[in-house]
Amino acid sequence: MKFRTELNIPPSRFSIGHTDGVMLIGSCFSINIGDRLQKYKFTGITHPFGTVYNPVSIARLLDYAAGAGIVDNKNLIFSSGIWVHPDFHSSLGSPDRERAAEGINGAIVQAGECLRRVKFLFVTLGTSIVYKWDRTGNIVANCHKLPASEFARQTVPAQEGAEALAAAFDQLRKINPAIRIILTVSPVRHVRDGLIENMRSKARLFETVDILCSTFDNVSYFPAYEWVMDDLRDYRFYTQDLIHPNEQAIDYIWEKFCDHYFDEKTRALVKSIGKVLEGLGHRPFNPDTSEHKSFLAKLQEDIFRLEQDHPWLKIERE
Repeated sequence: MKFRTELNIPPSRFSIGHTDGVMLIGSCFSINIGDRLQKYKFTGITHPFGTVYNPVSIARLLDYAAGAGIVDNKNLIFSSGIWVHPDFHSSLGSPDRERAAEGINGAIVQAGECLRRVKFLFVTLGTSIVYKWDRTGNIVANCHKLPASEFARQTVPAQEGAEALAAAFDQLRKINPAIRIILTVSPVRHVRDGLIENMRSKARLFETVDILCSTFDNVSYFPAYEWVMDDLRDYRFYTQDLIHPNEQAIDYIWEKFCDHYFDEKTRALVKSIGKVLEGLGHRPFNPDTSEHKSFLAKLQEDIFRLEQDHPWLKIERE
């Protein structure tokens, strides 16, 4: 008997290794995968601009990073006690105007340097519902708690979202011809927009993804949305807000991610690093026992061997 519909896909035609370089941008869901990649010592960067949800704003951020320009502090706005920019998350803001501009431009430079050397870019789309600012006529990445009356709520048609991202992807290929781009659609539902509107929004994103995958030979799709919504398909895999996937769901997606993108050698290394990290996290009841001292000696030996076999690997430890 089968009690759920399981999604199983074949391994990717390319594999991701620890030193390949991975960058993740977009919706907060990709932070979960990015955190796992960082935990297991993959090189790269996660969300240099903070969370951003819609395809137009994501495309604009990629343009910034690919060299389209930097932010002038004259374009910053003061809201809720900090200076911020409508194209960037408030986490890059600051009470000091100059520092805010420096922080944003520093993130642009860091992301640009990363994009020039990484082999993989993951882009997670969250919603096609956007807000256009009356002052500039531009779609913003973040409203920064400005009065709602200053914004017009709109939707981004699938073709428009695809065209914005396609232009950004063309720029990326100019600075990094070998880059591979993996698109995902976040399973996090934007219930504030309404459940029906959320489903329509996600449908537009799927069409955007289909257009891009059909247009570019270096663009593919990872079905995180389907694994949560169709495979797990149960509220016990959500946090208390019934919107965000919980740790168990994220672990499940990570397992599928590993199966899809890692070869046998990389999976073995992830397992070895995981054992070491588990050991480093162990807190003994009595640290002065001979058993614990033997445990620490064995752990130190395992770390030394890992770092000897993989010179790029640096495991933080006390």
